[in-house]
Amino acid sequence: MEVISTVEQLQHCVLEAVNPTSHSKNIASSRINHMTNTFNDGGSQLCVQLLKETFEKSEGQTLHLQHQRQVDSLIFFALTTIQRGLSKKTNDGECIVSYKCRLELLHLIYQYVFRVDASIQSQPTAIIPLFLRTKVGIIFSQLIQIDFPQPWHSAFTDLIQVCAAEKTCSCVVDILRKDLYLRVLDGFCDEVVENTSLERNTLIKDYIRGIECRIASAVPADKSISAEILHTIFCIFQTNVHVMYMPRKNTPGALEWQKLPILALSVLKRFISWLDMSLILTENNIALLFECINRAGPGDVDEDNGDGSLASQCSLEAVCCLKELVSRGMEQKKKIEMIMSINLLQRIDNSCIDFDRIDGTHINIVIKTAELVNNIGSELLHFWDTISNKTESTEDRKALSPHMVLLMNLFFKCFLFDDIDVSGAVIPLACQILASFQKERKTHVQENVFKISLYISQLQSVMYEQMKYPTDFEFDYEDENEAEEEVYRSELRKINQAITRISPEMSLDFLCSTLSKFHTHLSLVQTNEVEAVLRLIYHYCEGLRPPPGNKTALKNHQFREVLISLHKSDITSHPHREILILYFDIAVRYSEILEDMPELLPNVLSAISGNKGLQHDHPRVRSRSCYLLLKLVKALGSTLRPMVESAITGIQGLLSNQMLSLHPDDSLYLFETIGLLLGQTNLDNEEQHRYLLAVISPHIQMINTLISSPDLRNNIDVYGSQLAFSVAAIAFITKGFTKKQSKEVQSILAETMPSCLNILRAAPENDDVRNKTMIYLQRMIQCVGEQVLVNMDEFLQILIARSTQEDILDVAHVFHQICLKFKGNAIPVADITILPLLQKVSAFINENSGGVQNDLSGYQDAEILHFKKIIYVSLMQVVKSHCTPILLSSENVSSLEMILKMVGDGALLVPDPLIKKTCIQVFHELTEQWLVNDHIAKSSGIVSGFRSYLLDILIPGMFRIFLRGDFNEKDASHFRVVREIAQIVFLLKSKCGLNIEQYMATVFPEHKQMKGEFVAMNLADTQGALERVMASYLQMMKKS
Repeated sequence: MEVISTVEQLQHCVLEAVNPTSHSKNIASSRINHMTNTFNDGGSQLCVQLLKETFEKSEGQTLHLQHQRQVDSLIFFALTTIQRGLSKKTNDGECIVSYKCRLELLHLIYQYVFRVDASIQSQPTAIIPLFLRTKVGIIFSQLIQIDFPQPWHSAFTDLIQVCAAEKTCSCVVDILRKDLYLRVLDGFCDEVVENTSLERNTLIKDYIRGIECRIASAVPADKSISAEILHTIFCIFQTNVHVMYMPRKNTPGALEWQKLPILALSVLKRFISWLDMSLILTENNIALLFECINRAGPGDVDEDNGDGSLASQCSLEAVCCLKELVSRGMEQKKKIEMIMSINLLQRIDNSCIDFDRIDGTHINIVIKTAELVNNIGSELLHFWDTISNKTESTEDRKALSPHMVLLMNLFFKCFLFDDIDVSGAVIPLACQILASFQKERKTHVQENVFKISLYISQLQSVMYEQMKYPTDFEFDYEDENEAEEEVYRSELRKINQAITRISPEMSLDFLCSTLSKFHTHLSLVQTNEVEAVLRLIYHYCEGLRPPPGNKTALKNHQFREVLISLHKSDITSHPHREILILYFDIAVRYSEILEDMPELLPNVLSAISGNKGLQHDHPRVRSRSCYLLLKLVKALGSTLRPMVESAITGIQGLLSNQMLSLHPDDSLYLFETIGLLLGQTNLDNEEQHRYLLAVISPHIQMINTLISSPDLRNNIDVYGSQLAFSVAAIAFITKGFTKKQSKEVQSILAETMPSCLNILRAAPENDDVRNKTMIYLQRMIQCVGEQVLVNMDEFLQILIARSTQEDILDVAHVFHQICLKFKGNAIPVADITILPLLQKVSAFINENSGGVQNDLSGYQDAEILHFKKIIYVSLMQVVKSHCTPILLSSENVSSLEMILKMVGDGALLVPDPLIKKTCIQVFHELTEQWLVNDHIAKSSGIVSGFRSYLLDILIPGMFRIFLRGDFNEKDASHFRVVREIAQIVFLLKSKCGLNIEQYMATVFPEHKQMKGEFVAMNLADTQGALERVMASYLQMMKKS
């Protein structure tokens, strides 16, 4: 590759690289990258030369658009490359761009950008583009960061002199200089002020502020460089702000001139956070900010980008400056004194910001003002809480009281504003007001000072008004704007919850008062009105103590009357779907009152199962009604005993009604509801048997019909989905049978197993069939007892053989549940299925690793670990459930060595401590059963081989892991592994005659200095004592 060595070559490459139609652009880009990566200064010196030639050639020229774009591209490239160079350091900590090169660059910027060279007489006909001005500001600030205050001690003085802040702009150059000055300050905040990681940056800031540092003594704040900087910022603002309000001239730089005040305030807010407050908090400065705020434009006037008129943009920056003042860190009392001394709240209240009309003031300004009020309120309330209980703070409370009144006035203006961003901005303040209210209730408040309690009822009223959705709200949960409305109202409900928690009586009184204002039928009340009051009812219990709040709420007679009145009203005749859903939610949440007053129940059930609920036109209402009916039946239980027959008949009718188009998941809710009606309503055995048979039989008939269809194999997806749904329906019906069931019920459920097995045989490749079958089997294990074992071996064999990486864990769970539930009785099933299960999972491990265990991605490692866990947990379930004989059966004994090695590798090679613990638990159980309890003949070679594996491989290997630096026995998860090994060692010592002292000395001859610890291990008479000695041994070995 040809190396770039001249300015001409660099210029050619840059122009080729930025030309989208050039065939050699990639080659040019590669040459440029080679230059920036191989040159010691990153190509900065060559870029300075490129800048110089580009400036000289274009000076005084009127360029065509295409040529001007090329010039801008060359300048931008050069500046960007230099910027990267200025940010890099040599090994000695020096900038890779030489001091000579930096001086040359600075001279070029002053000469051709700031245009301070007297030899340049021509006036620019256009202002430099924004992206170049921004880039110049960043590079200039980098030069300051590197060379100020030494050797470039006059950096800011030079800048301020060139800027001529007090001079009115008379030409493009004047505008440009002020704009660039502000952009340098902005870049300085990025490079120095906000980059606190460099000690040099702190030194520069201290020097500017006049604070004593290692390179200068302290100077008064008003004599410091920072005072000059702030003076120029305010001068630029003050001398140019009038231009912003005038019609724009059609001259070069006219827009940039009008935007100077906006840019000045944007920079000012970044300096407020760290400069001396006395320089900022002058009456003139604060008055200037508020004068700007008062000139804010209306919300329906935009300049060019949706941010409002220039006046509005400037006003927004002024509010941001005030916000920075309040947010600045300082002693609490001093901040309160500052807020009071500049009369901040009164000035905001007297300002021209329109809190009444949505477009009276641009919305961005109102939002930012609300945030400012929120910040001020947070500071005032925190201080108010601090002084409320102090007798010596009486004067402070009296002085602060008028400001607290002003605060509440502004808070309510913001909170009531008809925009969720404005109102939402003061919600944190509303929560803090309530926290202060709670503290006030516990203390004595003087009569002549501010009281928060006087404003709580107003807070409730505004909260309720804001809870009402807009009249055009569509309740579209996929619409982003409506989602924001919902988030806002969820925050309002937290306020309501806080009020209820602090004063349940006040909350309930407000609720009753609100309801009493409805003088007509609820079905006729406007949707947003009735929705808001129903929300108050629904969420009332969430703030009550003690929990559960819904039970506590129903102990209150007044609230019970509210619910009774609601149930007796015509609320179910309301035309809006969300009102119906919310009413059903209330009925479910406070269902206990329906148990106490069953006469209310028929109307609720009729509504939720009729055309107001399950048969409603809207799918959301139908879906929610299915779920809520399930919840209601689950809550009411035996109360529904008289209605079981009609309820089951009605639900079956709905399920068979094709016109309803219920979603399959919603239909399953209804099947579960049927199960609850059969299993939880205290039906006698005969009735339960009769109803269950009537419900199950149609599914079995349909299953048999579908399976015998000649089209089954040709349309397996469609038929598979129908068959899977029938299996799921049976499974969901059984969810109602949680107690031990009668033999009749068990018999009916067990009779479904052959049909469901036939489904699995017919469509084993269908994911839905396998998924629903596993759900079904888990339910059958719980409901029909050992009858499930009759067909379980074939179920598992098919599921294992057809399983995928996605569902093998669910198959394993069925296997685990069989072992756990039936223990030794599960041996026939486990014996046939354990080895296929392990082999299937091992195959998945090989698929993910590609047969290679190294160089795997993090995702692959996680997948492999997931499958290994299935193996280890499955084997642990086998041994813990006393199904261990299957390991020695004719089916599996030939694989025993492989199985034990697999578990041993898990203990010794897998880093995860939980897996290590699981694997060692398997060996612990086997030690108990094979070596201690003599479950297999002592003479068996298996016993001696197992004992040898423990003593020669597992235990020594685990001790070596314990002694590694990355093993921390003080960590709880690691110590559990030590404890498991200690259990095995103690068993071998106490039950099998192992002499630990001799064993440890033989296995670890290099640890002979630890003989005392070996003796102590051998003398340990309890497992706990052995654990402590082992932990001590490990710690001593690591120290040595």
